[in-house]
Amino acid sequence: MPTQDVEEYLEAILDIVNEKDLAKTNDLSQLLKVSPSSVTEVIQRLSKNELIIYEPYKGVKLTDKGLMIAIKIKRKHRIIEVFLKDYLNINPDIIHDEACKMEHCVSDEITDALCRLLGGPERCPCGKEIPKCSSEKECKDCVRR
Repeated sequence: MPTQDVEEYLEAILDIVNEKDLAKTNDLSQLLKVSPSSVTEVIQRLSKNELIIYEPYKGVKLTDKGLMIAIKIKRKHRIIEVFLKDYLNINPDIIHDEACKMEHCVSDEITDALCRLLGGPERCPCGKEIPKCSSEKECKDCVRR
C-alpha cells in the first residue's frame, strides 16, 4: 500500500495531466504547497517505483500502475465527499479537506460499502465525476456497473 504522501502526489499528478500533457515540478509544488526540492525528491522515488514516467526538464506522467492508484484514491475521496454531505450533513466548506484526510485510511471494502449505500453516485458535491469501479473484486454489486 502506498504511503499517504505518495497517494497525494499521484492524485495531484492525475489532476494536472487531466489539464496538461505533463505535470511539471512547479505545478506540483504549487498544488501540494511544498518546495520544488521536495517534489523532486518524491518524483525520483515515484519513478524508481515505476509509478510515474519522468522526463527531465519536461515533467511527469503516470504509469498504468500509478494511474490505477490515483484513480482509486480519487474515487475514495469523492465517495467520501458524497457521504459527508448527504449522510452526515457536514458543512460544505470543509467537506473537501475532511475527505482528503479520510481517503488514506478508508479501506477498499468501506469505500465499496459506501458506494452501495449511496446508490452508486456518479458525481461528487462539487460536480466532478466519480470514477467507476475498476473490477468486480473492488465493488461487488455496484449499481453503476
